[in-house]
Amino acid sequence: MACTQSSVIARPTRRQSLLKRQILFTIRHSDLPHTIKAIEVSSRKDNRILFHSNSQILLNPASNLKIITTSFALDNLGKDFTFNTKFCSEGSFHDGEIMGNLVVLATGDPIITDSDVDSCARVIAERGVNLIDGNIIIDISKFDSLEWGTGWMWDDEPQGYAMFISPASIDHDVVDANIGLDPVSKRLEVTLHPSTSFVKVVSTATPGQIDSINATRILVNDTNTVVVSGTYTPNYSDTVYEFSVRHPAIYFGSLFQEALQRNGVRITGRVIETRIPVSPDSLTLLAEISHSIDTVVTYVNKVSDNLGAECLLRDVPNIVKGEIGSARNGLRLERSYLRACGVDSTEYVIVDGSGVSRYDVVTPADIVLVLNHTLNTPEGKIFFKSLPVSGVDGTLEYRMQDGFVAGKVHAKTGSLSGVSTLSGYVIIPGDTLVFSMMMQNYPPENDSSVIALQDQLCKILALYNDNARIFRRNLRVYEAGTYGIDTEKRF
Repeated sequence: MACTQSSVIARPTRRQSLLKRQILFTIRHSDLPHTIKAIEVSSRKDNRILFHSNSQILLNPASNLKIITTSFALDNLGKDFTFNTKFCSEGSFHDGEIMGNLVVLATGDPIITDSDVDSCARVIAERGVNLIDGNIIIDISKFDSLEWGTGWMWDDEPQGYAMFISPASIDHDVVDANIGLDPVSKRLEVTLHPSTSFVKVVSTATPGQIDSINATRILVNDTNTVVVSGTYTPNYSDTVYEFSVRHPAIYFGSLFQEALQRNGVRITGRVIETRIPVSPDSLTLLAEISHSIDTVVTYVNKVSDNLGAECLLRDVPNIVKGEIGSARNGLRLERSYLRACGVDSTEYVIVDGSGVSRYDVVTPADIVLVLNHTLNTPEGKIFFKSLPVSGVDGTLEYRMQDGFVAGKVHAKTGSLSGVSTLSGYVIIPGDTLVFSMMMQNYPPENDSSVIALQDQLCKILALYNDNARIFRRNLRVYEAGTYGIDTEKRF
């Protein structure tokens, strides 16, 4: 059951008072005096809020918004849902030749990789197909034509986290440019992963006295081009740049076409995208890529994948309601979901699924309500397991690795320039603490200090105990704070 507003004003217990003083002392001594720090912590067992400070302030959630997006998608699609991307022939098949188009029915699966597509191409070749006398048609009618979220910043392009949104996505709609020295010639080499002719490479880099290599992705004559410039020395260290790719559906189709050609299948036509739905009645299934909802949600939350979150937001209205997959339609349904979580629909602004937009504002209290609600649903176990784990995996793999807290914090990170958030669960003996921390308005050079504060607060939560004496002893033994426990009155 979600915590209610009335639980906030319940009389604090001794252990709760100690928790409050320890958190406030840690915040005051964090060397971040001018940063907004908004926090809420609740107990699942007692159904009460243990601590709150500025938790009703609207702040940018960054990737903590994925908590809402993924729980919303799970609630609507269900724990048994599977994404199926189908590769079909449109036309007669005789003596290894398909006399017509090969159609890809894209459904918004955000985690398809180049390896998946290569496997499909191999399956098609193994079925005896050696010629496609037609085009490769990529049906992207499931989503609308808006490929970026509302409020996304134009100068984020071509960074990989500002990828272009499409129901036909591959390798997260990004390409890696690996820049390094040839071991023999010592000349600079640029290799792409995945290897594809869809993205061109232009290098003007020359040997010099310093390493000053710069790389970017531009659009030249409607073609994605990676441009490398600057100078390099014989000691240049290999560098990998990740760039978004314009025209993601054509990118998908081009990689598929190249995979077919590697497997001995000749194509006479070209890659074409269409927003006019292709009737499945006229198609014959050749191969299929399938991913379960738990696999998708786990990937989105563990690595904080923006594309995955945006696809999920659009998948729900398309799959559940048969509507066009758009952010607007998804957010309309999400509003109903948030009301069911107990969130006041007039007290937040959400415009995308990933949290990239600066227009998004929610409160830590909102996030706690969603986190509480989600654990009470049939999909709660999947959601819980999808979150990064302290000192173990995902975006928390290298945080909170201390023995007493490693593995106990299951939480989603979030970051934008001047914004750092962390929300999720802390597992303690006999209880699960639900928390949300949103910190905002600080210079980028203070990122590490903000993260250190969040980690320290999580350590305090991991030591929390129903018995105030034990809690107090834990804080001292594990040196979780500098509160001066020994000077406090004994409980």
